Amino acid sequence: CRMLWLVLALILALLDALFGRATAKTPLPENIPLVVATYAYPALDRQTAVTPLQNWLQQQTQRAVVIQVADDPAQLATWVARQEVDLAVPNLATYLKIRQQNPDARFIAVPKTHSPLIIKSQYRGSIAARGITSISELRNQLIGGRTIKVFAVFPDSTTGALLGLSQLRASLTESQFNQLQLHYAGSHELVVQQLNRHPVAVGILSANALSRLNHDRSLTELWRSGEIPFGPITCMPKRLACDELKLALARDPLASQQILLGLKRGWPEFEHTDSLSFHEHRVYSVLLDEYSGQSNADLAYRPAPAATTKHSGLSITQKSVGAR
Repeated sequence: CRMLWLVLALILALLDALFGRATAKTPLPENIPLVVATYAYPALDRQTAVTPLQNWLQQQTQRAVVIQVADDPAQLATWVARQEVDLAVPNLATYLKIRQQNPDARFIAVPKTHSPLIIKSQYRGSIAARGITSISELRNQLIGGRTIKVFAVFPDSTTGALLGLSQLRASLTESQFNQLQLHYAGSHELVVQQLNRHPVAVGILSANALSRLNHDRSLTELWRSGEIPFGPITCMPKRLACDELKLALARDPLASQQILLGLKRGWPEFEHTDSLSFHEHRVYSVLLDEYSGQSNADLAYRPAPAATTKHSGLSITQKSVGAR
């Protein structure tokens, strides 16, 4: 009988060593590093930008941490779906995709500003054009089957594709929308270059980039979105205690500032931010609800709404503007 109890004790000890307690994280072999991942963008050193985040995670976990930079946001989302990433720095569209694929993914922090003298966020999308002065004129030029080129950044760019395509889809008939010839330029700067090479064309890009690059005011801004949130630092809970990490970073203002300074070197849209916010604003849940309802949001046609539309409780002002 004593031998039986000894055998049972050994079995229980082995099971505990293999699987851990119910509340413990799965042990990570020492030779497998944790991964901080983001996506590349032309002329920006995203690896250097997330190095402070890598250093902080390494200090917190006492594990080796490596940085991986995906070719584009879609590849980053694929890595996360394969459970190859522990901390991700995505754009907004990729964050929504990550949350859709893995509801357990955790919001850690997002850059913000406390200064009342600076616009809280200048992160907006624009539709610009050469040879077209308004959405109404775009409709008229499409009458009769004419095709018009539209230049966007890349498929999973929030301001450089998704917002503008959604607005064009909402502003045109289905047949007019299908007459647009979509081309992905690869960056906001290259969208402007393409517009400058064509007498009549439409571009989808960030409002910041348009203001910065439209030096001679030869491009007309046809539409500008309302303010949208940034993509947050995102934690995958398979190998990390995400809630504990979030609390530790929130309690360490020096580390938070170092991480923010790094991010600002790789994301020009963070220029006016001065701190990290650890509060997941309701707007993310609202956007996630809408994103989840549109699994092919960049392909599905939607009829034209009124000038201001409400999606899942979020009011998005759709502003038409003249030349700037």
